[in-house]
Amino acid sequence: DLGVGRPEIDPMLAGRGEIRLDAAGRVDDSPNAEDIDRANLSLSIAAGTVTADLARDGTALAGQVEAALRRLDLIGRAAGQPLSGSVTLAADGSFDEDSCAFDGVLTATTTDLGVGRPEIDPMLAGRGEIRLDAAGRLDDTPGPEDIDRANLSLSIAAGTVTADLARDGAALAGQVEAALRRLDLIGRAAGQTLSGSATLSADGSYTPRTGAFGADVAVETADIGIGNRTVDRLIAGAGRIGAQVAGDGAGAFRLTGGQVSFPNLQIAADAESDGATGTATYTARLRDIGLFTDALSGPISATGSARQAAGEWRVDTRIDGPGGAALTVDGKVAPGLGLDIGGSLPLGLLNAVIEPRRLSGTARLDLRAEGPPALSALSGTVSVSDARLAAPTLGEALENLGGQIRLSGGRADIGFEGNLPAGGTVTVSGPVALSGPFEAGLDIALRRLRLRNPSLYDTRVSGDLSIRGPLAGGARIAGDIELGRTEIRVPSSTVGALGELPDVRHIGAGPEVRRTLDRAGIDAQPQAGSGGGGRPFPLDITVSAPSRIFVRGRGLEAELGGSLRLSGTTAAIIPAGQFGLIRGRLDILQQRFDLDEGFARLQGEFVPAIRLVARTEAESGTVVEIVVEGPATAPEVRFSSTPELPQDEVLAQLLFGRSVSQITPLQAVQLAGAAATLAGRGDGGAINRFRRNLDLDTLDFATDDTGNTALSAGKYISENIYTEVTVDSEGETSIDLNIDLTDSLTARGSVGADGETSLGVFFERDY
Repeated sequence: DLGVGRPEIDPMLAGRGEIRLDAAGRVDDSPNAEDIDRANLSLSIAAGTVTADLARDGTALAGQVEAALRRLDLIGRAAGQPLSGSVTLAADGSFDEDSCAFDGVLTATTTDLGVGRPEIDPMLAGRGEIRLDAAGRLDDTPGPEDIDRANLSLSIAAGTVTADLARDGAALAGQVEAALRRLDLIGRAAGQTLSGSATLSADGSYTPRTGAFGADVAVETADIGIGNRTVDRLIAGAGRIGAQVAGDGAGAFRLTGGQVSFPNLQIAADAESDGATGTATYTARLRDIGLFTDALSGPISATGSARQAAGEWRVDTRIDGPGGAALTVDGKVAPGLGLDIGGSLPLGLLNAVIEPRRLSGTARLDLRAEGPPALSALSGTVSVSDARLAAPTLGEALENLGGQIRLSGGRADIGFEGNLPAGGTVTVSGPVALSGPFEAGLDIALRRLRLRNPSLYDTRVSGDLSIRGPLAGGARIAGDIELGRTEIRVPSSTVGALGELPDVRHIGAGPEVRRTLDRAGIDAQPQAGSGGGGRPFPLDITVSAPSRIFVRGRGLEAELGGSLRLSGTTAAIIPAGQFGLIRGRLDILQQRFDLDEGFARLQGEFVPAIRLVARTEAESGTVVEIVVEGPATAPEVRFSSTPELPQDEVLAQLLFGRSVSQITPLQAVQLAGAAATLAGRGDGGAINRFRRNLDLDTLDFATDDTGNTALSAGKYISENIYTEVTVDSEGETSIDLNIDLTDSLTARGSVGADGETSLGVFFERDY
């Protein structure tokens, strides 16, 4: 229980300890190693045990050291380091004082060694071993030239390494082999994302005096990855990298048989230089560009050569691929760039970058790269014509997309125009910086864009927007948009016959299915290694529509006008505004009621809240108020009256002018159908189901004030011929026949049971 008053040291000395030294030699004014004839040391403390034996043999000291450090945590605490685990050491060797020659073997075996670094400790977990057998000289400036022999072996959780070096005259020759079975552990220790496994072998020589070297290097890989999806696709599977390299230490070098071979990528290269002049040739082939885009398929190949003269390296390269890809690169690459780049590339190559958006078409390049390697070195133009940009999450696309990008001074001046498939044009122009945060000054002109969802809306949009600020996040989007004629359809129902579609979980979806779901914004999953989307863009957009906002459906026919403002950000858009009633009506069972008030308002979300009110006086003198209110996707209809009556009574007074207790059974069916239509259940009630069962296009029951009824049934007997038969309660029958001669011209005729006939020609045109 020895203590020295140091809490970091005392635990290492706790319990029983022992130290023993047996030594013989001389003591003079400057004691050192040559004064020792014999020394035997043994030490035992809580942290472990150490034994050492030294003996003089002429001018040399020989000896052995053994240590069993079973509590590295205690030793680390004393040294101020977070160590853990245990280690055993064994060293056996000799040192000559006159020649400074040494010869020895060191072996260390570790168990669960830890250094307090979570990125390193997993690589050292379990049992590890390092062994070094070396001979040479130690002087004031140790270096490779002092080594005569060295044999190293290392085995840890990440893999094994062996190296053998031996002097051959003035040169060191040797072999290195490594089996790196856990690249993920090595990458974690290096702060990199690695995966897979690799084996390496190198056989070569090095002359310390001149710096000359030569080596034959081979690397074999299995499913390696670096955490970049694009690169990982290229190097997937079993691969091999190899080359023979040599240099004279004075600037001359030679590379022969250089190869990179993976299932998806092959590269071959040879190069030679004397330091002032040189040549190189290279070829590369990508098996299928379809690895990166589903817009193209087929191989891409590159062939080229390089030459060195007057201190410059110049290249001449051609790239060919599917979809019209043909690119030439010619000029200086070092020191600095002086390249001409021309040709054409399919825009589909960008799809992996802009997902889920999709580009198709071809870009023509006429570029110059001058100066240090950077985007700011680029100048020239990129031209596009007849391209297409699809945005599946928006359900829209730009077609006939064309324009030009002019590069100069580290910025791109953009000028593009495209059309929506349904009509209208979009023009984008302005500068964008080529380096982060990509400051932009873009102007966007919208001209009569037709935006439509067949079941919800159909509108024309015009206006001008601007984007000012960093596209990496935080740029401000502002402007004014005007809506042309707009049709908003109130759906007959928000739920289908089978009810709402439940959430769908995609189990075991493969990469191709996953990419499709991500593009569509369905069940999207973040991709490994993908970065964040940056700060959202603030919004300040005014949308105006003084008139011609039509709301139709469930018997409604209303025109609105007004404006709204979009604020907030692209991550949380806040709409605020209102469209007020200009005019309108509500039709129920062939009765029409004018709307007295109403609006469609957006406040905080994009589904408008509507309120439309019609007031009328029934035949009984009851004043009835019909209110359609709620979200546009599922509004509710309610009735109120003066004097106050139940809902069904109000509807009966409104439709038939009499109490619900006084209507006929057929009127009761019609009353139920009207209620269902207003409620948006959408199946038309019993009459409509009966019509469907008879396979008729129309079926209608009518009742007059005296209770007489009539049944009408209609059917298209061809695409342009419609016939209808009507039978009243007296048994009288009439037949009507409509023939559509053109889109605007119709012939109509009828014949009754009493022999009366009629014939007419009608011209109709919608404006």
